[in-house]
This record gives sequence, structure tokens and C-alpha cells, in this order.
Amino acid sequence: MILLSNGGTNQHRSAQRSDTILVGTVDGVVLLERTGGAWTIAHRALAGCSVSAVTALDDGTLFAATHGVGVARSEDRGLTWTWTNDGIDRVDLWSARAGRLQGREVVCVGSLPAHVFISENRGDSWRELPGLRKVASVAQWCFPPPPRIGHVKDIVIEGERLWVGIEIGALLVSTDFGTSFSELKIDPNPVECDVHRILLHPARPQRIVVANGIVGVMSSDDAGKTWRKNPMPPHANYPDAMVVHPNDPDLIFLTAGVGWPSHWYRLGRARGKIARSRDGGMTWERLLGGLPDGQRALFSALTIEAWPGGYALHAVDTDGQVFESLDGGDHWTIIADVPPVSKGEFHRGLVRDRTKLATVDDIVVSDVAARRLAAANV
Repeated sequence: MILLSNGGTNQHRSAQRSDTILVGTVDGVVLLERTGGAWTIAHRALAGCSVSAVTALDDGTLFAATHGVGVARSEDRGLTWTWTNDGIDRVDLWSARAGRLQGREVVCVGSLPAHVFISENRGDSWRELPGLRKVASVAQWCFPPPPRIGHVKDIVIEGERLWVGIEIGALLVSTDFGTSFSELKIDPNPVECDVHRILLHPARPQRIVVANGIVGVMSSDDAGKTWRKNPMPPHANYPDAMVVHPNDPDLIFLTAGVGWPSHWYRLGRARGKIARSRDGGMTWERLLGGLPDGQRALFSALTIEAWPGGYALHAVDTDGQVFESLDGGDHWTIIADVPPVSKGEFHRGLVRDRTKLATVDDIVVSDVAARRLAAANV
């Protein structure tokens, strides 16, 4: 099964091409099935819940993290769900990831305010990782829209290490099962550390690639000791969803918008794009074949599935259009329409002919970010 959501699992290996996709939307989860080459909506669940992230254990047990209702679990491939919030006291969840951490099967979810909760018993109970909030920068974590509180935007489980990205504030890593965390200084100023995505690959053990919503794509080749700002794709400023091919560490795909949210809301469009890099994020080519050019919506989720002899890309935007590419991103088709898929309130801010919304338009940024916004040619 392919998982497609804003803050969840986005990389898959399989024995053959999958015929099911689970999409986390602002109105529950949607199960797509492929029959005779065509995708159709087979089932919907968790209606009325804004699902920020979906992830799965190795046995297929699914978890859906939601804005405001906590975590739901499905043990029948998404048909039925139960709420599993024992030990979670922050239910506005933005990210989720399952995997094996130091040999133990775990599920982690991240919230607003920024806390991480971990389960070692398939979601029956959870406990907080308090070390996350003991790092030096915690008092400076923030977020431009109300309530202006930083949240956990990305979680990566990588063998011995647990990685957490804070929007906005920090890139954190733990080597002791989440007891303590160290900060990797991608920028000396925490308000410049807008960590949207963290990319790692076992074939490049010293390399870290980060989608920084303020600065752009950044990378380190020495395990985070030093960082460089990479070029962004042409006419793009705001990187969000990003995936790396499981078998090719230098093949990266990225979604991005033109300008930043304050520009989108003023202009009425984000002009979402998808780009490809064949050199680990150092240079980019924009992908267009079948993708819209200059669209209002933003691509909010991107996932990759690789199998022997091929791979597929799936993307979905804030209008709920699901796109598929079977040739490495050269050509795309729309395979389904589902409810919007969104980071936070983006889908509300990018609705056509909308009225102004306090929770969307009342953006406050740092002085350095304000200068960057004013200078942007959008």
C-alpha cells in the first residue's frame, strides 16, 4: 500500500507495483484502488477529521495523525479505525512515522506545541520524549500563523537515530532512543531553521538534505557539521514535500511554491511546482508533462514507491487532485479527486475568491524574513 499525506511516510519499497493508495486529507482518509489500470475511490473513513499524516508498521497496521483528535489506528488496511490516544496530551498532530529504532518497533507522532510521543506497543499506549524540549533553542520555536507556536513538522527513524524537524526552530537528532536530543545548527538563528523535510539515505551516510521553508534546500556532507544553501528549482522559493529514490541516493523530487504564504494569499495562487534533481539536490529541473503551469493550488504531499525494474511517484495538491507518474516524473496524469490535502490551513488560504481569515492571513514573521519577503520577485 502507498501512503500519501503531508506529514507521514513518503518512501516505499515493494515487490511489485501497488494497487492501493491511502490518502490523508482534511476530511478523513481516502482509499484508492487500481483495477484494470484505472484508479477509483474504494472507501472513505474518519470523515470530519483533518488527517495530517499516515504511517504504517511492517505488518500493515496503519496510523493516522489528526489535527485536534489525536491518533487513529487501523488493522484492516484502512477500512475501520479506532482512537488510540492513551498517554497523548497534545492532540493537534502534524507528523507521524513508524519504523525500527535501535531494533525496536515504534510509532512516533509530533504535535503543536512541539512534543514527540512514542509507542512501543502498536499504539496501545504512548509516552512523551521530554528531552525534545530541553534543547537550547526551545524558547525561540515559533510559527507565523496563529497561535504562533512551533510544531513537529517531520520525523525520521533511521536505524540508531531519531530525527525531528521543528517548524520553525531546529533540526534535532537523538542517539539514545529519544532520551536526549542534539541540535544541528543549519543556521545560527533558530527563526531561520524552518525544517519541512529531512532526507537521509544509507548510501550517503554523512549527507543530510533539508527542505527549509525560509531559506530553501540545504545540505550537509559531513553529518551536519557544516551546511550549504543549494539552488532552488527555477522560479520557486518555498520547498515542502521532498523524497529520495530508495535505490538512488542522488535522485530527489521536490514540491515547491513561488514566494511564501503571505505572497500566495495576496495574489490568490501558490503556483505549485514539482522538480527533479539527479545530483542530490544541487541542481534541479522543473517537471511539467501533464502538471499544471501557474496553478492556484500547492502540492502538499509527494510519495515514491520503488519495485524491481521501476518506480512510481504520486502527488496531491490543496485542491485534492491526485497525480501519478510512472516514468520518473517526465509525464503525469490525474488519477483521482479527493478532499484537499494540506499542511495546516493552506487549503483554506488557497480557496478561490475567499474572504480573509484570521487563522490564515494574520502572519507575523521575523525581521530577517520580512526583508526576504519584501525583496522576493513574485
